[in-house]
Amino acid sequence: MGEKIVVGAGLAGLTAAINLRRLGYEVRVLERRDGIGGPARDMPTGELTYVMADGTPLDLKRIEDYTGIDISPACEPLEGTRIYSFGKRFDTRFPPNVPAYLVERGSRSASLDMHLYRIAVEEGVRFEFNHPLRTRRDFEALPPRSILATGLFRDAFQALGIPFVPVYGFFGQGMLPEEYRGPKVILYMDRYTWDYAFFSTIHGVAGALLFQRKRPLTAEAKRWFPERLARDEGLELPEWHELDVGVLPMGSFSNPRLFHERFILAGTLAGAQDPVLLFGVHGALVTGRIAATAVDDPEAGYREFRKVNRFWRLSYLNRRLIEATFPLGLKVISRAGFGLYPLYAPFALRYAFLIVPGWLRI
Repeated sequence: MGEKIVVGAGLAGLTAAINLRRLGYEVRVLERRDGIGGPARDMPTGELTYVMADGTPLDLKRIEDYTGIDISPACEPLEGTRIYSFGKRFDTRFPPNVPAYLVERGSRSASLDMHLYRIAVEEGVRFEFNHPLRTRRDFEALPPRSILATGLFRDAFQALGIPFVPVYGFFGQGMLPEEYRGPKVILYMDRYTWDYAFFSTIHGVAGALLFQRKRPLTAEAKRWFPERLARDEGLELPEWHELDVGVLPMGSFSNPRLFHERFILAGTLAGAQDPVLLFGVHGALVTGRIAATAVDDPEAGYREFRKVNRFWRLSYLNRRLIEATFPLGLKVISRAGFGLYPLYAPFALRYAFLIVPGWLRI
């Protein structure tokens, strides 16, 4: 059946490669880094290996049925979160009809990235590392209907002319003591960022990220987050670094796209992130499978892509409203949402996650 090229060995690219291989294609994955693990391969994180626990709503059985891939070995149940909204604390638990999980992202063996990589290798997918594509000419050299799943990299967005917004980050990391019994995920919403900051822990490693899209973080913000973690939770992480997070696919109202010029897109490049809370794992897996389908049947792939992104534009408008009314709008929305959470969560939270690409579709 010939060879197909997938650019990017992240979640979307690996999912696409596995599905293409099962369709009978020879598959070659081009990855710009020297191995699997996404930002773990090139982030300046001192002596520790970069690890981030990514919390996300996932129905594991439906994801397996949809993608053909069992990701459960790389998932850890997430029962709830602790949230600080402008200084007020809320402890939430997910109802049974909204399964949520933590997945480790990075280059360690327990990560979801490495789990998918092992499956891809077993299926016979071939990998070429240290293979960066940065310029327009690099992409033009690829064959038609190559799948592009380049993640957060600015180069691909610029070379292809896809709208984006930059993201600025401040990252802390450390090992947790064995006796730690606090929440696995802690979120902060405050005047220091119109996005949010969060702490997460998985497999003994803790990571904390303060980030903001469109404009750089202030020095005051970068003092605030470590101080609040220490004061509120007794968490003091030994390593903190400026972080070039990359870019996000929210530069315009029409960002989600399965096809662009001669290419098929997947994951972040395709716009498979909700614009408000930036859940991306679900969308990456789903669009990886859709991209593989679109190689043989573009019309079927396009129809499915539209269905899984049906509510993206509504979410985009909500995000613009938050920015336009910040900080008061974020304070009112978050305080009201988390305060009323016990009343609506059992019957409405499942539908609140319509912002996640493909959440109810699959």
